[in-house]
Amino acid sequence: MNQPESPDRSKTRLKAKVKEYPKLSKSKALLLPYRNEIKALRARNAAYDDIRLILEQENVVVSLNTLYRFCRDVLGEKTATVFKQRLPKSPVMGDPPPPTIQPASAAAPSIETALQERRERTPGLWGRRKRGPRIADSKNL
Repeated sequence: MNQPESPDRSKTRLKAKVKEYPKLSKSKALLLPYRNEIKALRARNAAYDDIRLILEQENVVVSLNTLYRFCRDVLGEKTATVFKQRLPKSPVMGDPPPPTIQPASAAAPSIETALQERRERTPGLWGRRKRGPRIADSKNL
């Protein structure tokens, strides 16, 4: 049968596992002595930037991201996930009704006439601006 292990042997194995366990980063280890104070400030809904400024006054300089990660990983705070609820679109009074699509069999203007109408609606002498960089035309200077 299984014989119980001696307490000394199990303690040494436990110490070996503790040594193998990943360490905190330098910046998180720097915040570890202030864990209770940070937790108390977060309980009072203090913003991360305010806590960072308070720690900076005590010569503990850390970034905002480090402080956030410390609170999440060490203090066990949950991340706030905010989802926007989409409301169904409802027609507003005064809005025009949505356009109806005409069937293809209806008399639609040809492409040439549509292009001609579009050219006539284009204001100015030069027509629509071409794509690309805006370079001054020497004729217009």
